[in-house]
Amino acid sequence: MPEYLTPGVYFEFRDVAPPVIRRLRTDITGFVGLAERGPLNKPVQIDSWRQFQVQFGNFVAYGFLAYAVKGFFENGGQTCFVVRIAGSSATKASLMLKNTAEKDVLRLEALNEGTWGNRIAVTLTQVISSSEPTFSLIVTRDRLERESFPNLSLNRDDKRYFGSIINEGDERTASSQWIRVEDLIPSGVARTADWLPAPKQPGLKKRSGFLTGGQDGVHSLTKDDFLGTTDLLARDRKGLSTLDRVDAVGIVCIPDIHIHPVRLLPTAPPQKEPPSDLCLPGTPSPSMAMPTITPFEPERPPKFSEAAIKDVQRAMVEHCERHKDRVAILDAPVKPGSGNSLTLKEIQDWRKEFDSERGYAALYYPWIKVVDPLRTKGSPVRAIPPCGHIAGLYARSDFTVGVHKAPANAELFWAEDLTVEVNEEEQGVLNPEGINCLRPFPGRGIRVYGARTISSNPDWRFVNVRRLLLMIEEAVDESTQWSVFEPNDFNLRQLLKLSLSGFLETLWRQGALVGSTPDEAFYVKCDETNNPPEVVNEGKLIAEVGVKPAEPAEFIIFRIGRTVEELEIVER
Repeated sequence: MPEYLTPGVYFEFRDVAPPVIRRLRTDITGFVGLAERGPLNKPVQIDSWRQFQVQFGNFVAYGFLAYAVKGFFENGGQTCFVVRIAGSSATKASLMLKNTAEKDVLRLEALNEGTWGNRIAVTLTQVISSSEPTFSLIVTRDRLERESFPNLSLNRDDKRYFGSIINEGDERTASSQWIRVEDLIPSGVARTADWLPAPKQPGLKKRSGFLTGGQDGVHSLTKDDFLGTTDLLARDRKGLSTLDRVDAVGIVCIPDIHIHPVRLLPTAPPQKEPPSDLCLPGTPSPSMAMPTITPFEPERPPKFSEAAIKDVQRAMVEHCERHKDRVAILDAPVKPGSGNSLTLKEIQDWRKEFDSERGYAALYYPWIKVVDPLRTKGSPVRAIPPCGHIAGLYARSDFTVGVHKAPANAELFWAEDLTVEVNEEEQGVLNPEGINCLRPFPGRGIRVYGARTISSNPDWRFVNVRRLLLMIEEAVDESTQWSVFEPNDFNLRQLLKLSLSGFLETLWRQGALVGSTPDEAFYVKCDETNNPPEVVNEGKLIAEVGVKPAEPAEFIIFRIGRTVEELEIVER
């Protein structure tokens, strides 16, 4: 309070309005799968398909992740977190440069694991032996993109020291996007011209050479690489468990558990030469062509059993049930060997293997056919799990109407066909069992024609009801933390009640809750009746909230309980 020295009337403004509870995003998706490149077992936020291509590469024959992410953005998705996984055999490509005495000078290594690193070429364009010895490198990827690092110094104290320029960059030169360099010159040795990389050495041909030894780690993949650990205190996480620490995720997808071996022709980099920089001293002439890399056989992924797929999908459900702020999108599998869709009886049997009492997962059938730039198996289209398209539809529905709208009867984009056509009679059998069907409609495109969870509880049988309650609970949890350690009295209870009522009335006006008046759509109870003296003396504050979503018609009730140090939200 300010100190007043002169007698008079003063005005002090104080905001007595209850704290506002704001809606949270529920559209952010976490993808786990196989990618061409990118950091392993690290959630990376991706905001566009182009950003995914820059960070994780393009489509690969041995995985569905890139197809799922493209389907996500094509159908309205705006933000996702991508976790690239690999088996234990994944390694980084590298190249050792030696001096004329054949002693190791530096080691160039791809930024991350994968055979993509085997397509990185390094050209030693200039070596100047003087009192201040320098050399220049050009790094080329796929013979089309390149980076230049001129006038690199061996001296660690020089501002053009090769280790800092390549790894970190400076005001004139950006760091490399593809490689990292390790200085192998022994400490205490004078860094004279004798330590300059030799233009002629085993790893180079006409001053150029490719990094070698990179492996994708696909053939050694196991289901544990998808899941990681459930220990919340573990440091070394991988796969699904890395999303434990990403609170923003509201949807979980793992398309690559359905991968199966696909045999392709051996691959090699494009043969187009990179453009020469005529202004750079020592640039190789057109006759100094880079060596041609030997074509290599792409790794083939394992074929996971139905039991392994079930284990991963059950883990997805358990992950969402444990966090209570996200839902899992499950893809129906295909038949082993043939890759054909399951029959009506088989998909019903698959559905019986899963149940989430509170509706934390939804199952979709069948797969989608999309345009395939790789022309896998010689076909212009490829069948992929629909989870990425569905997650994008969830996001589109959230942004255009709201999380309370069922993500159904909406067209899927970047979808050419389905692996099997489900007719009205067949859907009449599958829909009541919680199997959401994708169906083609003449003139209306391919549409999602179901929005049910895998819950056996009628109160939680709709995806939009489950996600609406998740949003409400998470928003209330994050926006009412201010009440912890506040005096537990009448004023606090009234302030909390006003804050909750204002938030729920806003949802009601937006159509998220059903009722002709706010009293019919929701109620908030936070008074002496549910906060008797014995509860208050224990340092607790309880607010009971009931909401009436669009479906089902009954009230779904959850309780907010404040202990001495935290808030607890319990559904009833």
